[in-house]
Amino acid sequence: MVKHKLVTKDRINEGEDKMDGFKLNSLISVIIFGTVVCIGLVLISGSAKDADQTEEEPVITLEVCPTAEITTLSYFMKTSKLVGGGPKLHFEIGIKNISSQSRRYKLSIILPKGPSSVGFYPRKGNPPVLKPGQEKTRTFPMCFDRIPDSFTLTVEECAYL
Repeated sequence: MVKHKLVTKDRINEGEDKMDGFKLNSLISVIIFGTVVCIGLVLISGSAKDADQTEEEPVITLEVCPTAEITTLSYFMKTSKLVGGGPKLHFEIGIKNISSQSRRYKLSIILPKGPSSVGFYPRKGNPPVLKPGQEKTRTFPMCFDRIPDSFTLTVEECAYL
């Protein structure tokens, strides 16, 4: 004897309800997956843009008085005890007196989106001057955690007392 199950309207509605629940769960899963993929792509593309920016050389603007010459110019990242933890930007700059008289110079390092720094060449002495033909190199730590897109170096003569 074979038993047949009767298909009633209630059983048909019950199957449709299960199918609607499955469709809704699938739709929500697809939306969540799509959102995660989009966020991942945005994060990956943002980090690639930052990597490209650090590979480019910064634009350097030099404003040097006629009696001085910049002999050394380098910038690098280095851990500094004076500026706080982590790698910080450092400038190493050498200035030479090309005039026939003793002079003292003031160097200004200007970062457009960061700190600025000023230093004297020479920093001290009696009198604090560079003799004709003399060269002095100094290192300036900056409170900046990346290589800038551009910076300006200004060398001016200044009075010594």
